[in-house]
Amino acid sequence: MRSRANIVLFLLFFILPLLAVIVYEVRFATDRYHSDASLTITEEHGASPSIDLSVIGLPAPGGSKDALVVLEFILSLDMLQYLDQNVDLRQHYSASNIDWLTRLPASASLEDFHDYMADYLTAAYDADSQLIRIQVQAFNREYANKLVNLILARSQEFIDKLNAKITTEQTQFFEKQLVDSEKRLRELKLQLLNFQRKHRLLTTTAEATLVNANIGEIERLLLLKEGELSARSQELNESSPVMQVLRSDIQTLKMQLAKEKERLSGGNSGAVSELDAQFREIEFNLDFVGGIYKSNLTQLEQVRMDAVQRLKYLIIVTQPTIADASLYPDRIYVIGTAAMILLMVFFILSLLVAIIREHT
Repeated sequence: MRSRANIVLFLLFFILPLLAVIVYEVRFATDRYHSDASLTITEEHGASPSIDLSVIGLPAPGGSKDALVVLEFILSLDMLQYLDQNVDLRQHYSASNIDWLTRLPASASLEDFHDYMADYLTAAYDADSQLIRIQVQAFNREYANKLVNLILARSQEFIDKLNAKITTEQTQFFEKQLVDSEKRLRELKLQLLNFQRKHRLLTTTAEATLVNANIGEIERLLLLKEGELSARSQELNESSPVMQVLRSDIQTLKMQLAKEKERLSGGNSGAVSELDAQFREIEFNLDFVGGIYKSNLTQLEQVRMDAVQRLKYLIIVTQPTIADASLYPDRIYVIGTAAMILLMVFFILSLLVAIIREHT
């Protein structure tokens, strides 16, 4: 009686389920082909990584941050939607020629689709070699290879966007400062040019030199005329034409001298001293803003060099492969595993039956 019960249990819970697994795997299970590739993320001159993983909740040691961010991106919904838009990913995995157990339900939600693809699109980071290894399983060998190529291309775009963001954030402030200082520099140059045109002078220094030279020459002539007048006054009558001409010349020179001195340092707005003050103020502002402009330009170039050193580079270590044969499903492994599990179930049930009989 006990022997018959064990035979029934063996048939029901081991032989028949195992036969079902064997028939399914051999007759119905659809062949899957894999394609894999590996890549690494590097930086220029080994600069410190700048990607902050805290935004996605990933703990990562220093040099692994960039690689883990790319890994997260590869396994993200964004990548899934990108692949679906470009190569009809959902249609491929829900095709009618795929066995019902493996096939993606046509009505699956985006979240269910993402969970489903976790078994067919895998990526892992090896901290020792610092490589990201990508593997895709598909129901067509060329399609699997195409998926891996698209993933690599999309990852490269992601790295390029990160690089652009790094460069923009680093240079944006200094570019704005440079534009502002350049605008102020142009305005001051125009102000200086208008000042020179309005007052018809190149520099106030040259104008002051010219006025001083005029004053010196007039004073020299005035001394000569006054000396001549003094000498002639001993020889000629005060009312003589020569004396009158000398006095007239002296008076003219004095008026000219007063005019030149007024031109040099008088109180009117056209005095050389007043113009010199305005000119020097414009020159000072021009030199000051010019210094700021040069400093901003130097800082911008330095920041650009620093940004270049912090750029990320995606390097494909092994190109996507094309499978020669189907490696999935691993029928021997599946059948062997099923046999072990079913055998354990049979022994557990047999033990339970024996215990129940002993207590009845």
